[in-house]
Amino acid sequence: MGWGLIAGGTSGAGVLLLSMLMGVGLQGSAVIATDAAISIGMGLVKASTFALAGALGAREVAIAVLMGAVAIPGAFLARSIAKRLPLDVHTAILDSVVVIGGGTMVAVALAQ
Repeated sequence: MGWGLIAGGTSGAGVLLLSMLMGVGLQGSAVIATDAAISIGMGLVKASTFALAGALGAREVAIAVLMGAVAIPGAFLARSIAKRLPLDVHTAILDSVVVIGGGTMVAVALAQ
């Protein structure tokens, strides 16, 4: 439970991944879809690692499934919003997320 709290409450790979995907020219829904696919793969690798180490029990799997089920409506809402946004506005929002996430990472690093 402690690792999930730490991993979920910190910025990290998502900010770096978004900036890399946008840097190679992906835009709009392509950025979101590619980020989601990579995140699912990373999540499966993490879960497999914890399961092989004996640190992933039925309780943790049930919590993860519940969290995933709760997140599904939000993903569909986000997709609906992203389809309606002009590409330049969507790109500006993603750029803002990257800048804020990167700034947070730097601030946390400097505070330590």
